[in-house]
Amino acid sequence: MEDCFGASMLTPGQLSEAERTLCTGVHKNCRLHFTRGEPVGRAPAPEAAWDAAHFRQQREKNRAYYQEHLVENKLAIAQLTQKLQNTLLLRAEDEGGTGRAGRLRPELAWRAGARRSPQEPGELSVDLLLDGSASQNRQQEKLATQAYLIAESLSRCRIPVRVTAFCSVSGCTVLRILRDFGHPEENDACFDYTAAGWNRDGLALRAMGWLMRRSTVENRLLLLLSDASPNDDQRIPNGLGGWAYTGKRGVDDTATEAAALRLRGVLPVCLF
Repeated sequence: MEDCFGASMLTPGQLSEAERTLCTGVHKNCRLHFTRGEPVGRAPAPEAAWDAAHFRQQREKNRAYYQEHLVENKLAIAQLTQKLQNTLLLRAEDEGGTGRAGRLRPELAWRAGARRSPQEPGELSVDLLLDGSASQNRQQEKLATQAYLIAESLSRCRIPVRVTAFCSVSGCTVLRILRDFGHPEENDACFDYTAAGWNRDGLALRAMGWLMRRSTVENRLLLLLSDASPNDDQRIPNGLGGWAYTGKRGVDDTATEAAALRLRGVLPVCLF
C-alpha cells in the first residue's frame, strides 16, 4: 500500500487504534491506510512499480485535460466563486452583518469587535471526498478537474477545504489526502487524483468521520463525488462465507454511515 499510494500519515499505534475503532461490524476484517501520498524513501516493490508509473501518467493526463479546457474552466471557477460569495453576503445580511452604512444598532455595537466581515465565512470547513475506484477509469480527468474547480472556488471565498480520494485494494481502504486544510496554494494537487481498485463507501465515510472529528470547526460539510455504486471484494462477514459488499447491501451500509455523520453534526452531500 505504501509503495503504491504513499507512506502512512499515522504511526503503527495510531493506525491500530483507528482500525480497532472503525473496522467493526460490516467492516470487520478490513484494513485502513491513511496517507498524504508522500514517498516512502525507497524503490517501490516490483509488483507496485507498474502502478506507480501508471499513476504518474494519469496525473499528467489530468493536468493536460484542464489546460485543454482552460477558458471554460476559468469561467466555471469565476461563476461558482460569485455564487458562493453571493450566498455568504445573503447569510451575513440575514444574521445582521456589519456594513459601511446604515442604522447603528447599539445592542450589537458592544460586541462588534468579535464579528466577522461578510467576506469571512466563519466556522465552516468543507471536505471533498473523491471516489477513486476503477469504476471512474473513464472519467478521471473530469473528476480531477471538478474537484479543482470546487476547491479553488472555496479557497477564493476563504472557506477551508480538504480534498481526499479513496479506494479499496485487497481489503484495505485507502484514504489519500491530496490537499489539506490551510494550503490553498496546493489546489492543483487535485490533479494527482487517480482511480484504482474497489470502493467500500461505507467504510470510507466512517473513516472520514473519524478524520473530521479531529477538527474543532462548528459547521462541517462533506461533499462526496461518486457514482453511488459501492462495490468491494472484501465480503461482509456473516459466519457462512459472507455476503458480497455490493448492490443493496452496499448502498444500505453507505446510507447508515451517512446517517451516523449527520448525527455527529456533519452534513454529507453526494454529487453524482
